[in-house]
Order: sequence, then C-alpha cells, then structure tokens
Amino acid sequence: MTKVNSPEDSDIVIQKIPCDMGIHRNPRKGTLNGPEKIMEGLDLKERFLVDEVFPEEFDLEETHRRIEKNTEELLQYDRPLISVGGDHSVSFPVIKALKEENPDLKLVWLDAHLDLKEKVDGHVSHDVVVRELLDHGFSEDEIVFLGITEVDYDEEEFLESHDFAIYRPDEVDDFLEQELDGDYYLSVDIDVLRPEIAPGTGYRDGEMELEEVLEVIERLGPVHADLVEVAPPFDENGRTIEAARNILEKLADSAVKR
Repeated sequence: MTKVNSPEDSDIVIQKIPCDMGIHRNPRKGTLNGPEKIMEGLDLKERFLVDEVFPEEFDLEETHRRIEKNTEELLQYDRPLISVGGDHSVSFPVIKALKEENPDLKLVWLDAHLDLKEKVDGHVSHDVVVRELLDHGFSEDEIVFLGITEVDYDEEEFLESHDFAIYRPDEVDDFLEQELDGDYYLSVDIDVLRPEIAPGTGYRDGEMELEEVLEVIERLGPVHADLVEVAPPFDENGRTIEAARNILEKLADSAVKR
C-alpha cells in the first residue's frame, strides 16, 4: 500500500518522535535520528499516515508535553497508533495518554531492562518510565516484563516490595503459552535483541532472537505499540535498521488484523 495524507484514509498512523534527551547515564547517545532512518523508503502493506512530533531542544519535559498532546489528537481518529522513537522516555507520554483514554489498558515491556529506576532531577528519563507509569494509572498486575537480562541494585530494592510478572529471555515460551486477555500496549526496545542482530543501540544487553520478538507481536496482537532506542550512529552494516523495519512491519500487520 502507500503513504497517505489524512488519518481518515489510513489503516494505521505512525508517529515519529525523535529524541535523545531522555538518555543521561550513557554517552552512547544516538537515537535522535532513529525514526528518520527506520522510515526511510519504508513500504508497508497497509495504508499509513506519518505524523511527527519535533522535540524542544534541551527541554525533555516540553518534548513530552508535545508528544502527549499529539498522541491525544491522533487517538481521536480511532486508528492503530505505532510510535517510533527516539529513546525510551518518549514512550511515557504516549502510554500515559492511552491509559487515560482506556483505563483497562495493560502493558507489555519488551526490553532487556526493567526501567524501574528512580528519577534524577525530576525528569522522566528512558530508564524510569515504568516506575513513573505506576503513578499514572497502572497497577503492578497490569504490567508484564519480557526479555529482561539486567536488573540494577536500586531496581532490586524496589522489587522487594512489588510483585511484577517478569520473564527472562529463556522464558518467552512461558509467556506465549498464557491466556492474554484484554487490550495490551506493546513497548519494544530494540536492545531486547542480541547485539549481533541489533548492535545500534545504547545498551547492548539483549538475548532475544528477532523471530521471538515477531512471535510475541503475532501472539499479542497489540492495537497500539512503540519501537524505540534505535541508534543509527552505532549500527553496523544496517543490521539494526533492518531488524527495526521487520518489527515495524509486523506491528502494522498485527494492528490491522486485530
């Protein structure tokens, strides 16, 4: 199919949200141009509208406000929304807006990391998003972590008083065998993949295969989703961009089928 110019003519809406300001503990910043590179020459089977939120330079909170407002406007058209980042902080305003619209929304966090760290200087950075969502409508039993390989010490302390469903890479089949009822938002951090598949990202800690990620998308069938943390400057031979496009194509296909 083709790119269209209005939401009414589209099967899905793709929201480009370039940003690297949410990364503050890692010098490997490179996600700003991720959405542009992923979308370059992309040809989906579905009719798709591309919308973009431009970041406010050096102001992460204002950027998040723009993303949340834009998300709310796009949801009025009742189309599947796939957001392409950008660092993982951009997921926060998108998911927040969706949860306000649909209080029963559940979240699957497909990532090598929990992103349950404490905020620094009051900013919702890429590694605190899920912890912040607990203060914005989500309960523990509405969040599932999948593909986790790394847990920081402060996150371990947090987990002592919380009970989340957490699946390691070797437990993907256990997740897939569950009954998955209700509406799920799927947040895909490209770093959940093995570094050989997706070297172009800030924290190369993943252990999942691309085929496993695609199977999760197929099984979950999310209406809304995001794909984040693609860092083109650190990519090798375009492998990360290729993997990201495969994931995006699968997300679009699954959203329309749903």
